[in-house]
Amino acid sequence: MIGSIIFAANTGLGILAKSFYDNGVVGKVLVINHPNYGKKDDWYKPEDVCDTLEEFLKSVDTVLLFEVADLLNGTDWTILETIQRAGKRVVLMPMYESTPTPQHIKPDLWLFPSKLDELVYRKKGIYGQTLTIPVDVPWRLRKRAKVFVHNAGSSGSQYMDRNGTEVLLKALPYVKSDAKIIIRGRDIRFDDLNLPNVTTVSRDVPYSELWDEGDAFIFPERINGLCLPLQEAHAAGMLVIAGNRFPVNCWLPNEPLLPVTETLVTGKYWQDVMMADYNAESLAASIDSWYGRDITCFSEVGQAWAKQNSWDKLRGKYLEVL
Repeated sequence: MIGSIIFAANTGLGILAKSFYDNGVVGKVLVINHPNYGKKDDWYKPEDVCDTLEEFLKSVDTVLLFEVADLLNGTDWTILETIQRAGKRVVLMPMYESTPTPQHIKPDLWLFPSKLDELVYRKKGIYGQTLTIPVDVPWRLRKRAKVFVHNAGSSGSQYMDRNGTEVLLKALPYVKSDAKIIIRGRDIRFDDLNLPNVTTVSRDVPYSELWDEGDAFIFPERINGLCLPLQEAHAAGMLVIAGNRFPVNCWLPNEPLLPVTETLVTGKYWQDVMMADYNAESLAASIDSWYGRDITCFSEVGQAWAKQNSWDKLRGKYLEVL
């Protein structure tokens, strides 16, 4: 039996864990309250939810961790040792920028969700297996780029402008076209934003509705390796405007990607990260250049990518590894 210690909250990590459960890879869970969003009691069947760590460890053979185990025991990650002392196998899927340095943690297997994670840890002498995160979102053919969407995320996503919201806000006054722009930001205030072509959404948008609206997705990310929003937008059939840099330029259509300059940032995260910087006027020019254009081919490329990276295609590989 494969288990996981998870958030049951409408956040990136929460949705990631739920996808592994919904698709039959994870069978038992120990739910931790999200510090800002609590937990959703209807996401997991009661019989699959363990009340204590002791009960959880008795019910599983392998524990897959999605970067949240430190919340049980502090940032020393002693939870890994606890799991292993119980005779259970630990598989850790790291976020390259925030998983502690190697000497602190020794899982039985590192499972890398992107080529960037693999590269970062290989330089430290750590090897594992790399598997794409499966994505199953409703695809819809988008024919022309008229509505542009940006998901700013929660207030925590604004640390160091992780999702590129600040550069987008700086770019908006330079947009000359009639492009409709929707910015979603939970716990983020847009008091100074008063532009006729911009709509802001501050409520918590359900995951099932995230990709219903919009033709193009604007996401000038600054530090992401695994970037689920980019994968999901691409799989949903949207034109994706992001930074032209590794690893996303290995699988996203490159034509809409933006030029970036990268700077090494140390001391802000557990690991050093290459932070991307964007020019606001160039981002505005990109929005104007894509507005009204035929994006059918990009939408169809997204559909093909989604089929190759669906749970139907990758479930067996995950079960084999875990």
